[in-house]
Amino acid sequence: MTIGLRRGLQLATVTTTTALGAVLGLLVRGLVAWLERTLDSSPGPLRIAAQLPVGVAAGVLTVAGLIGGIILVAAWQHEVAALTVADDHVELAAGGHRRWMARDEIGEAFLGRGGELTFLDRRGRLLAAAGTDGVSTAAIARALTDAAYPWRGDADPYEADYVQFVQGRGDAPPEAAELLRERAVARAEKRAPTARDLRLRLSARRASWSATAVTSRSSARRGTMDR
Repeated sequence: MTIGLRRGLQLATVTTTTALGAVLGLLVRGLVAWLERTLDSSPGPLRIAAQLPVGVAAGVLTVAGLIGGIILVAAWQHEVAALTVADDHVELAAGGHRRWMARDEIGEAFLGRGGELTFLDRRGRLLAAAGTDGVSTAAIARALTDAAYPWRGDADPYEADYVQFVQGRGDAPPEAAELLRERAVARAEKRAPTARDLRLRLSARRASWSATAVTSRSSARRGTMDR
């Protein structure tokens, strides 16, 4: 069983962009005229579409809307969790990363802050994590529970253990602080794959650091520093 971006959302997204393309095709002449009067300019593609017969413009922009919707859905699917649940393992893919986890490797799974699907090993170290925007978390919970995986629920069980990281306060070892700073920048710049890699590096190095819980606003517990 594989759980990913809800099909209803995929269909709604493609339908919406296609409809917007059709409407734009019907109104493109008036829109271009208004832009020329108001801003003294208009986008080149719109000017080209405005020179076409209305029916042709509507058809062209409808197809453009359809293609745009498909691309948008593909990008959305790429970024969020795609979870495959089997009797002997779980596989989590997101953002170009894929993690295969054996049943006996998984210590617990839960939804962290922001609905992030999180897997920890039996020593509390991070195995994998991915966002679930547009993914049915109820379906995730049901699939893991039905397969008898250690599902902890839709709230982070370690929320009370988090410590707010403040740069310069000395809460974290220098290497951890540097990784947290890099991750904060990656998240601010919307570089999700880089941020995810840094989180995994923090988890992998946790055992060698004296700090056991560090966060940079998002959180860090059991190696999930600065989610």
